[in-house]
Amino acid sequence: MWRKSLYALLVAFVVSPLVGLAPARALTVAPVKYEFEVAAGDTVTGSIRLINEGSATETFYMEVSDFKSGDTSGSPQFIEPGLSNRSMAAWVKFSQSSVILQPGGFANVNFTVSVPASASPGGYYAGVLAGTVAPTTSGNSVGAVAKTGSLLLVTVSGASIERATLTGFSSSAASGASLPVDFTATLQNSGTVHLKPAGVIRITNMWGGTSAVIPVNEDGGNVLPDSARTFTASWSKADLDEDSSELAKEWKNFGFGPYTATLIMNYGDANQVVSATTSFWVMPWMMVVLFIILLVVAALLVVQYNKWVVTQAMSKRR
Repeated sequence: MWRKSLYALLVAFVVSPLVGLAPARALTVAPVKYEFEVAAGDTVTGSIRLINEGSATETFYMEVSDFKSGDTSGSPQFIEPGLSNRSMAAWVKFSQSSVILQPGGFANVNFTVSVPASASPGGYYAGVLAGTVAPTTSGNSVGAVAKTGSLLLVTVSGASIERATLTGFSSSAASGASLPVDFTATLQNSGTVHLKPAGVIRITNMWGGTSAVIPVNEDGGNVLPDSARTFTASWSKADLDEDSSELAKEWKNFGFGPYTATLIMNYGDANQVVSATTSFWVMPWMMVVLFIILLVVAALLVVQYNKWVVTQAMSKRR
């Protein structure tokens, strides 16, 4: 439960800078995202909870705006209604246009999404937002003032297109002295509906054995149509402080030799598969040098011991 609460607060503070300068007067919202699948001509309803975390009574005004993918991190970029061919701002209506909240107070604002009968199958995207400044009637004010809100991802059922390609998969470096090794995978969505890919990275060693299996996109991030998203994953054996010695890093995050990482991701209702591979080396130089030194010392000790044994044997013969 604490993870969901932390995630809600995090997204509220991540989304709000994209539509303004800061969270709207310490306003938080829940939930941070809705996903609906609706038939053309149907209507769905939802509710957004507003919580005034500030120290003064505030009036919060409701507003809806379209959004698209802002970058490959998955951050939304809010845009004026009608500028996107996946616009759905005109479909959303609120039960009330504003709400007054005392410090610590909360309220639920209901909304409806009425999908036109003429809507084409595929994905449509908007945000239901709340701010301390009333929206203008002669244009959209998104970006001019601070707002916080929830994201709406609506799929109009029908013959939508699910198509994606991997445009990149790589490790953080071709070689390193120790783990962790970080991976990035970029998925391009060229279909008409958002995708929620999931998969694993399987790491095999020089003998073909499996060294690790790492999940990718455990949080269920979406890739919007006509956009790309980069997913990250990391392979490590222990969490160490940044000021840990290099020898400690090599010992507790030990790896040796060449490795091959194979990414396999599934997406869409048909569980389509995309895959890619990359190779890298882990060479713990300090541990190798230390091992060589220990071997040399052991060899010298053996030589000295043999000399001593021979000396003792010859002295007894005398």
